[in-house]
Amino acid sequence: MIASLSVPRLHRAACPQRRRHSRAFSIVEVLLAISITSLLLTSLLAALSASFRAYQATTESASRHTIARLTMHRLLALLRTGTQFGPYPANVITDPIIQSDYVEFVAADGTFVRVEYRPIEEALYVIVDPTGEANEELLLTGVAPVYDSEGERVPPFTLQYVRGPLLYRATVDLLIAEDDAVDLALEGSDVPPLRMVASTMPRNNM
Repeated sequence: MIASLSVPRLHRAACPQRRRHSRAFSIVEVLLAISITSLLLTSLLAALSASFRAYQATTESASRHTIARLTMHRLLALLRTGTQFGPYPANVITDPIIQSDYVEFVAADGTFVRVEYRPIEEALYVIVDPTGEANEELLLTGVAPVYDSEGERVPPFTLQYVRGPLLYRATVDLLIAEDDAVDLALEGSDVPPLRMVASTMPRNNM
């Protein structure tokens, strides 16, 4: 019998088994991933900031509009039901219109009321019985002065008289701006001022 010869496995000895190594990220790949993540986060924060600023502007505008409307309605109601208005023009016959920083009258309940605008404070005040023991109440703050085309300040109250001291029409012109004294977290600072102009005729003319 021919004995079987074992052939040595030379290729195994010549080519040892390769070790498998896990390949890590290179520094370039890490920097690239960080850059992409930073860009995505920056875009997200910019979008959130724009959305929050829009929400602030909407909240401030709605709040300011509501306050201005309520104040204007209250003023018009007082003027509509009042009597014996002042101040008077120097000559009611030749010049029946006067502009003033205040208007005073007798209210429906018989009390003497004075509504006064103070441009330095940028505020409206209601003063009850100003000739006696005055009861002063802050009506509205953040009322900015109004200027005409020539740079002259325009008073907020325009009174037009007829037939002597009888008031025919009262016009209120208010510019409601941002109130620095009120600091709310939800308020924005990029909302333009709101101007409201309204007129009323006292009922004593009827």
